[in-house]
Amino acid sequence: MSRTRCSRAARILALVYVAAMTAGGFATGALGPSPVDSLLSGLAQPGLNVLYVFVLMPLAALLGDSGEGAGEAAGTALACGLGAAVNVLLLWTVVRFARAVGAELPACRKRRTPLR
Repeated sequence: MSRTRCSRAARILALVYVAAMTAGGFATGALGPSPVDSLLSGLAQPGLNVLYVFVLMPLAALLGDSGEGAGEAAGTALACGLGAAVNVLLLWTVVRFARAVGAELPACRKRRTPLR
C-alpha cells in the first residue's frame, strides 16, 4: 500500500470519525441522557479537554457566560464533533513528528562519534 493510498484512507477515516461523533452527539443531545453519552465523551477525549481549556473557557471569560446555550442537541453535537476534530489534528501532529524523527535518525546515527 503506497503512502498516497494510505493517506487518502486515513483522511476518509478521519472524516468518518468526525461525522459519526457529530451525529452521535446530536442524537444523544436530542434524546436526552443515555449510557451512550459517556461513550461519546470518552471517544472525544483528549480533544474535548483541549477544546474546553484553550477555546471555550477563554471565550466564556471574555464574553461572559449567560447560561443560555443553542440547545442541548446542538451543544452536544458541536462539542463531540469539535473534540473529534481536535483528536484528528493531534494524531496527525504525532504522525508527522514520528516521520520527521524517523527520517533524521539515520543521519544522526552516522554523525555520532564512538565513545573512547
